[in-house]
Amino acid sequence: MLLCPPSHDARRSGDKSPSQLINLPSFRECHMSIAESANVSVRTGPAPSSKTRELARAILSGTAVHPEEIPAGRAYTTLRDLATHPGLRDVTDVLIPGSAPDTVDFLPLARLVNAAELPAIRAAIDSVLPSGKFTSGPHVDAFEDEIATYLGIDHVIGASSGTDAMTAVLLALGAGPGTEVILPANSFAATENAVFLTGARPVLVDTRADDHLLDPTEVEAAITSRTVAVLPVHLYGAFADIHALTEVTSRHGIPVVEDGCQGIGLDGLGHHSDAAILSFNPYKNLGAVGKAGAVATRLPGLARRVTELLYHGFAAGQKNVKAAGYGLNSRLDNLQAAVLRARLDWLGENNLARSILARRYVDGLADLAESGRLRLPHWDTDHVWHLFTVEVPEHDRDKVTESLRAAGVATDLYYPVLTHRHRVPLVADLFEGVRLPRTEAAHARMFQLPLYPALTLAEQDRVIGALHDVLG
Repeated sequence: MLLCPPSHDARRSGDKSPSQLINLPSFRECHMSIAESANVSVRTGPAPSSKTRELARAILSGTAVHPEEIPAGRAYTTLRDLATHPGLRDVTDVLIPGSAPDTVDFLPLARLVNAAELPAIRAAIDSVLPSGKFTSGPHVDAFEDEIATYLGIDHVIGASSGTDAMTAVLLALGAGPGTEVILPANSFAATENAVFLTGARPVLVDTRADDHLLDPTEVEAAITSRTVAVLPVHLYGAFADIHALTEVTSRHGIPVVEDGCQGIGLDGLGHHSDAAILSFNPYKNLGAVGKAGAVATRLPGLARRVTELLYHGFAAGQKNVKAAGYGLNSRLDNLQAAVLRARLDWLGENNLARSILARRYVDGLADLAESGRLRLPHWDTDHVWHLFTVEVPEHDRDKVTESLRAAGVATDLYYPVLTHRHRVPLVADLFEGVRLPRTEAAHARMFQLPLYPALTLAEQDRVIGALHDVLG
């Protein structure tokens, strides 16, 4: 269980409530042994793996530790780094007790950014405003370098959105009329729209039964001589089976482009594919104050082509000198890059909050899952918990969510229409006759629970209690 009774740790910090105590191992004992057994090296600065991953390992070990022992700031490569990092402080912005709420919103816009982040964000904006460098500027290059270091990858190119980043990569890989791109049907519309924008044909394949992620077996069956890319989605923050997918695509010589728009912080994102797409929409785990995205790739040639395509076909560093015949107007703005640099310092902590809250849901709803009344996502350290998706196998989903709403708990069906179920002529004609039984069955049962870093423990307890009341 994640909740535990007050201990000397609680008394030390002012008799905090049991809700503020989480089931973590003794940090300074556990993480040293994990780091040593993994034979990892110590590094400073941004990390290629997320703090969420390392702390999720700690959560699973099961010893109670007060949140004050969790360091703030950027993710670090190993738990050893976390242990030796001196900047420990009270992380009340990671676990917020709160008071018993009358209602629980699904995702209140005013709480997308934690209050503790606001001074750094304001300072970042203030650093740009007097300069007049609102579009191109020094923060763009700096942010690209910092994200590349964080991901442990060679090249990052900032874009104005994840959609444009994906479009540019697909174009660079040869997508166009007469070609096909394989993808799932349960993602945000941007995934298929990027394919449509290139002129290629989206080919929809089914997902696996247990996790809503692209099924490698179905992918192989859909490959034709026209296939130019496979586009797995790390849906809800869960890692698609990239190793199985690349085994399939390598046999056919087909590139893999990861839709990692919900996956910033996943360990190894972009390491085993041709490119990974990032989104920094304000709703994402790392959000700008507007639209923003990026491409991450190990391949210098692809990075060069994407850079050209994202800015009118111009050669990198040579404005108005074309290296490609055409391009988009889709580079990351300096102002957004400045904000993202400030928020990157909080990504590990915010992903940690999501991880702990997700684990509290898994534990608090375990009895409903064991009885078959509720299906929970598989707990995994390779997950950054952008969304917490549940299914009701034996109930009418809409009646359940309406009952929760009446009880003061807002939920959402984040993507209410599957790609092939839209009725606009282009989609309806193109996907007529497409049947994806596992995707469709899961979609009819699923909905999302509130999950964001500022969700208080009292609010989450209200959600857990309401689900027990409704599902009985």
